[in-house]
Amino acid sequence: MSIIHNYCITGKNFQFLDKLDMDIIISGSNSKNLADFPDTWHKDNSGDNISFKNKSFGTLTSHYWIWKNILKNFKNDDWIGINHYRRFWVKDELTDINISNLYKNILREVPPGDDFEVLLPNKVVMEKIKLSKLLKKGFQNYIREPSLLFRKKNVTIKLHFDLFHGYKLLTRAANCLDIQEKVQFEDYISNENSFHPFQIFVSKKKIINDLYEKTFTWISKCENEFSDLKLIGYGKERLYDFLAERYFSFYFEKKSKIKVWPFAHLYEGFY
Repeated sequence: MSIIHNYCITGKNFQFLDKLDMDIIISGSNSKNLADFPDTWHKDNSGDNISFKNKSFGTLTSHYWIWKNILKNFKNDDWIGINHYRRFWVKDELTDINISNLYKNILREVPPGDDFEVLLPNKVVMEKIKLSKLLKKGFQNYIREPSLLFRKKNVTIKLHFDLFHGYKLLTRAANCLDIQEKVQFEDYISNENSFHPFQIFVSKKKIINDLYEKTFTWISKCENEFSDLKLIGYGKERLYDFLAERYFSFYFEKKSKIKVWPFAHLYEGFY
């Protein structure tokens, strides 16, 4: 079995992270008091970085740092795992994982089989709209399509994004893609009602490198498209992070063989 080189992205200093035997990356290091973090943790404001964009990029600043500073140290077929301080790849589907038993349950070797190129979490489904959320979050959608009130089916990725992050922003972002990929992405967000969330995955360096290359080329164009937009409030403040979350899922589904794999979701009450 091939080993997994595990990285964990965090914006907070939780002591249990230092005991997991994985590389920890401080997200948004540019705006952090680094004296509050262990010296051994990676800082995403070192080397080639965009840490200063963390407010609107979220964990993307750490993904960028991995792309520019870490991937070059691996061979194309090396496996790399991206974890989050609340979400960790684990060996089995267990319900009682917590910080006391997390270490021994972390996935450190690639599962057997050659029918996959990437491990992803289960999809999240965009649930049908509740009246209160529609009127609060998606009033513009309601004005244009009153039938949303009576919709019985789950909503699409695009409609969900309109409601929670800004009307037509995902559509405008799609227009920043190259023409062939734009058509595929528009079809994906317009017809799918679920996606693989959280920007966590396990895959080979050559696939991750291509993902990052395409993602950041696109996001750079999106920055120009939204240069006059005020990124205020939860739904918009980390706009580029939310865009990338949808694109990551699209990329893996269209360009690689996926295997859904369990991860542990630790809630803050545990630490």
